[in-house]
Amino acid sequence: MRQFETLAIAVFVFQKTGNAFYVAMMLFIQRVPLIPFGLVFGVVADRFDRKNIFVAIFAVLAVEAAILGFLASQDNLEIWQVAIGVFINGVIWTTDFSVRRPMLAESVGNSRAGRAVGLDGALMISALAVGPVIGGGILQFMGMKGVYFFGTGAYVIGGLIALTVKYQRPIKSVVRPSFTSDFRLALGFARSRSVIVGIIAITVIVDMWATPIRSIIPVIGEDDLGLSPLLVGVLVSSQGVGSLIGAALIAFRGDPAKYGRIYFYGSFLYLIPALLFSLSNWFVLSLPLVFIGGLGLAAFSTTQGALILMATPPEMRSRMLGLLAVGIGIGPIGILNIGLMATLFGPSRAVMIVSIEGIVALAFAAVVWPMLRRGEDISPS
Repeated sequence: MRQFETLAIAVFVFQKTGNAFYVAMMLFIQRVPLIPFGLVFGVVADRFDRKNIFVAIFAVLAVEAAILGFLASQDNLEIWQVAIGVFINGVIWTTDFSVRRPMLAESVGNSRAGRAVGLDGALMISALAVGPVIGGGILQFMGMKGVYFFGTGAYVIGGLIALTVKYQRPIKSVVRPSFTSDFRLALGFARSRSVIVGIIAITVIVDMWATPIRSIIPVIGEDDLGLSPLLVGVLVSSQGVGSLIGAALIAFRGDPAKYGRIYFYGSFLYLIPALLFSLSNWFVLSLPLVFIGGLGLAAFSTTQGALILMATPPEMRSRMLGLLAVGIGIGPIGILNIGLMATLFGPSRAVMIVSIEGIVALAFAAVVWPMLRRGEDISPS
């Protein structure tokens, strides 16, 4: 649903405003909650039953989608209302790092946590292959009311499935006298492990310069390539198809011991095709470039959370994943950057500029944190 709504909202906002900056701002609004709420939810999740939080998440999403669907059906849907919905979804997304993923790791045991989260990343990223096509198709034929009512049904089904999840909190608990001590402990542990700093640093680079490009792809598809909403969905989904193939290969054939290298070099594979895409004026060339970028996205996203889990002892996982969410939350600065570049120089030129910036930043990270590109052991002592 995240990919489904992101594409539909991007096209809807651009049709309403004709301004790529407002499209980028929607992704900014979705990402900005990660900074204030990332580590907070990491601390909170350790103190409550994660399953109850998980079920409540779907209830909130279903109500929000139903309200926006009703407004759309009455032709009263405004950009600011869509923005509120995007912000709520962003807050909810933050909990994924500290609620659902630790639940998964605790369910399979320490020895299989890395591979399990890698497989989970593959399944999550597969949504890129079908979500944008469905979102673009429903938007074209049913409008935004169809998008939100479809979402309402999906969230209700998700909540019902969440109720059936068999999950029990770990018997062993850690005494935490205060939230402040939890924050200090989390930050101190992260600083003590260079590999965690390196993982988060590369996350910041990719989410600063690579991820915002996705918000501009629909604009380039509609404005520069002259595509219909459905074909825009096909273009965006080609990244998802590449991501699905790459994620499946990593999940089923990849060696967790090589996840560091996959993560590092996949980040380059995400940005370099984006640079070439910015120079393309043909749909038949743009499509495979976006597809190849999807392979890089899969390498980055599938191993990201798994590496944090592999480098962290169980009692620190929720907080380190929360800290990872904070790193991802830096991305809105990149969204503002690409939005400003698109306003000043046009969408294609903006993608070219931020791609070059990101490639240079990754080259710097290769020098400062070499343990990932070397494939060194990152397990905690």
